[in-house]
Amino acid sequence: MTEIKFLYRALKSIEPYLQDLILVGGFASLLYSVHEKTDKGDNPLLITYDVDLASEGEVAIKGEKSIHESLEDEGLKCELVGKFEEPILKYYPTEKTDSEYYVEFLAPLFGSETKRNGKPDLTQKIQKDLSAQKLRYLDLLLHDTWTVHTSNLSDLQEYPDLAIKLPHPCMYIMQKMLTLSKRQPLDRNKDYAYIYQTLTYFRKDLKSLAHEYEKLISNITWRKWYSRFLDIALEVFDSPVKDGPVEGSQLLDDVTPQMISSAVMNFVSNCPKTQIV
Repeated sequence: MTEIKFLYRALKSIEPYLQDLILVGGFASLLYSVHEKTDKGDNPLLITYDVDLASEGEVAIKGEKSIHESLEDEGLKCELVGKFEEPILKYYPTEKTDSEYYVEFLAPLFGSETKRNGKPDLTQKIQKDLSAQKLRYLDLLLHDTWTVHTSNLSDLQEYPDLAIKLPHPCMYIMQKMLTLSKRQPLDRNKDYAYIYQTLTYFRKDLKSLAHEYEKLISNITWRKWYSRFLDIALEVFDSPVKDGPVEGSQLLDDVTPQMISSAVMNFVSNCPKTQIV
């Protein structure tokens, strides 16, 4: 089972709900490669195994099956992860033991990370039998989404087409930057690579892409986050010897720290300053 085939299998099983969900994480970076605005030249590729799907909130049941029931009917078994009162749900293929492949659901975290009773505010119910992990900054990924089609992927051209929502790439990069400090080292290194990988798809049009922040950053909170995003980008990527370029380059073939630093700095230099902050 290839990564792309697993992605398609999971998404096809919940096709009625795809308009309510946004594909985020590593697969989003990969699928930018088939968007009409991207450069179709040779691009670095970092493979991922987890299908992360984000929801704004509750998702109405469509037809006879919930999302949970649809995934389990497809042979993706729900497992509880974590030792918390509200464990995280992940769906793994039943035919593979210790599989790296899984499906997970996410929702934005607003306000405090702690409930009034002092316990962590970790999850949100999005259907009667499905909860999503709540994450800070995730609401950025739900704004002004883009759509791609699975039939544009070479491995899926013979399969029925699915329309998949992705985050706006500007918001994807911003959210990745903002969450770097809370990521585990391996996941953080992957995010360095995903940031660069995403930028390479738009390398011929980085200036106009960066200028889209003028319309994307639409509230006071996001303006504060935007300012922080620019600071983090400079702190982590402004030199080839910084962690972002060094660690990211180790995960991508034929990519040097200098290439990563230059790409990120080129993008950041074109991001609006006084118009937003």
